[in-house]
Amino acid sequence: MRWTKVGVISLLLVSLLLASCSPEPGPSGQEIWNKILWVGSLGFLGENDHGLVSFMRILIFILMFALLFEGSKVTGLSRNIAIVVSAVIAIMSSLFIPASVLEAIGVTYATLISIIFIGVPIIGGLLVFRMIPGTSRGWIALRIVILAILLTILYSIQYYAFTEVEVAKTFLS
Repeated sequence: MRWTKVGVISLLLVSLLLASCSPEPGPSGQEIWNKILWVGSLGFLGENDHGLVSFMRILIFILMFALLFEGSKVTGLSRNIAIVVSAVIAIMSSLFIPASVLEAIGVTYATLISIIFIGVPIIGGLLVFRMIPGTSRGWIALRIVILAILLTILYSIQYYAFTEVEVAKTFLS
């Protein structure tokens, strides 16, 4: 027997009617709003002090799913089975990684990117310094200006690095 659109809509309406005929009072507006905030703050991914770990879980899930789905093409699985298997393994992987490991991954990645962003201008400045000839007063003055800029960058980095280390110590303890 084929269901028509009218049959499906009537079944949905009857289901909604039966679901609303509960002897218990429904949730209040505040409870609904708290549930929306709970979902929005990624609270369903685990209790933590901040949403960064939950966000990292979502990123790990996306990465694992993409890698597993592309890897399943080699095995010759059908597309639907590959999606299901990849999603299940990615969900298990992202949910059962401890929060401390996720924080360590984030800190390591941030440190690597910071070193690259700080190191490239300094190394570039040193290369420009080495390429400028020291034959005339103008070139020597330019070399001094470049060295002054590089030293200013290094002193600024030192100040902010020590400040961030103190913040990290208080955050992790």
